[in-house]
This record gives sequence, structure tokens and C-alpha cells, in this order.
Amino acid sequence: MKSTTGILEQRLSPGPGSNPALILENHPTQSATAIDGWRSALFGIPFLAAGLWISLAALGFVSGRKHAPDWVIGIIGAMFFFGGLFFLVHSLLGVARKARYLSALAQRPGQPWFCDFHWRQEGIAFSAFNTMLGRLLAALGWNAFLIPFFWIGLTVREARVFLIFSTIFALIGLVFWYRWAQMLADLLRYGNSFLNYDSFPYFLGGTLRARLRAPHHVSGIDALTLTLRCVQEKYVTSGSGNNRSTRVVCYELYKDTLTLSRDRLAGLAGGEIPIEFRLPADQPTTALASTPPVYWEIEARGQSSKVAYQAYFLVPVYKPS
Repeated sequence: MKSTTGILEQRLSPGPGSNPALILENHPTQSATAIDGWRSALFGIPFLAAGLWISLAALGFVSGRKHAPDWVIGIIGAMFFFGGLFFLVHSLLGVARKARYLSALAQRPGQPWFCDFHWRQEGIAFSAFNTMLGRLLAALGWNAFLIPFFWIGLTVREARVFLIFSTIFALIGLVFWYRWAQMLADLLRYGNSFLNYDSFPYFLGGTLRARLRAPHHVSGIDALTLTLRCVQEKYVTSGSGNNRSTRVVCYELYKDTLTLSRDRLAGLAGGEIPIEFRLPADQPTTALASTPPVYWEIEARGQSSKVAYQAYFLVPVYKPS
């Protein structure tokens, strides 16, 4: 019989040895960042300390010569402080989550679906509001980051290059605002979504049956494509030296699709959309407690001449115990 620690190590390093064929670009991730555990805390604490020191200087609690207005210094301090705080909180939450996983797994051996994620047995919601809000905060953060560089470029004659590059990056940031506008339109037209599970959990080699509560204005969707997908996230490092960076990349290990026509959707308006997929027996089990994780999802994507519909739902697919 495997020890609890051995089981955890196996589940924290899932997936096949070779790289999957398809990378999912612009796919929402379960990993908040590409660094976990105590390494995240060690990475964030220096930024947290620097941000606190700079903020105190902006508020006048630390004496010293200032080369910029207090509001510019304050913005820089806030970016350092909240950036470091994010990594520290991420570290502490991750360590606590793994500790809870170990404890729950010891109490329910062979039943990982009770341990590695806070599943609701009746189903799972997709919050279009939270998705829209996250994109809005990303757009605001991008613009806040550029403000000090704009100030330098506008006030220091020898540093006009800062103004040029800030303008270029601000134009690139319009992509954030465009995506935010799309998500806002999605929220206003279709609202939030909910996927009902017909059973809990689902097992590899069996059948997945679920029901999607028809979103508002579903009859206006030309075609609704439902995609069952197994996703493996990996931390991928690219570049070298000072240009070295690590990001979260989503790989598609398995996919099956189902498409509903406009006529079929019109008859389901105000009700529920039945979903059925056959689950393969030779694919990885869900491992959301892993860092990085492996998971199964259903993506609902609706084509429309007005506003496109898109929602993602995690589904509890595990190997039989």
C-alpha cells in the first residue's frame, strides 16, 4: 500500500512524459502564477518590503531626497507592495491547501474527489461577472503600471524615449480593454451560467451526462459547440539570462465536441441543454491539487451575429478506485 506522501507526490506530478500536440492559447488557467509553495513567498517578500519602504517615503515617514512627486512614488510603491503581497498570499494559501489535501486523503483513501477540489455535487457555476471583473482589473493594472513612465517621458527632456515606449505599450493595452468589452457584453446578454452534474463523480471509461441551464437569449445563438477537454498545465521556461521567463501553458490532452444547431437551441430556450460524452479510459485523472494541475472541463462556445457566448465548467472526472 502506498504511503500518503507517496500518493501526493504522484498526484503532484501527473501527465504523460511527452509534450501534448496542442497548446491552448489564451486559455483560462487554474494556476494563478508559475511559482508555488514557499518559493513564491521567498520571491514576493523582497517586493513587499521594497513597496512598503517606497510607500512610507511617499507618505513622508521616511526622509530622503525625492526625484518625483509623492503621487508617482506612491504608485510605484503600491505596485511593488501589492505584487509582493500577491506572491506571499499565494504561497500561504497553496501550503494550506496541500496540508488540507493530505489530511483529507488520509481520511478518505481512494476517494480523491473529496480531497483535491471544493466540488459541489449538484454542479458548478461559471461567473461571467468574475471573468469580466478580472479582465477589468488587468486593464487598470496595466495602465497604472505605465503612469510613472509617462510622467518621466513628459517631464524629463532627456527621457523622451520613455514617452514613446509608454505610448506603444498603452496601445498594446487596448487589447485588454477590447477583451473586457467583449466579456461585459457577454455578461449583459447571457448572464452567469450553471452546469448540473447528473452524477458525482464521473469515472474514466464511463459516460458523462450533464445539463447546461440555457443562458438568456440562447435562441439567438446560431450554433453552440460543447467541448469536453482534458487539460494539463505546465510551467514553461523560455529565454536565457536576463530574458529568462516562466509562464503557465495549457496543453490539450484529449478533446471531444458536440454541436447544437440554432433550431435545436430554440426548442431548449428557458430549459436545460442535455450533454453526453463518452469518457476514454486511457486519459489522466483529475488532479487539481497538483502544482501544476490536470483537470477536465466542458467549454461552451456560442456563435452569434450579435454577442458570442463562452463559458468554462470544471467536471469531476477520476479513475475508478
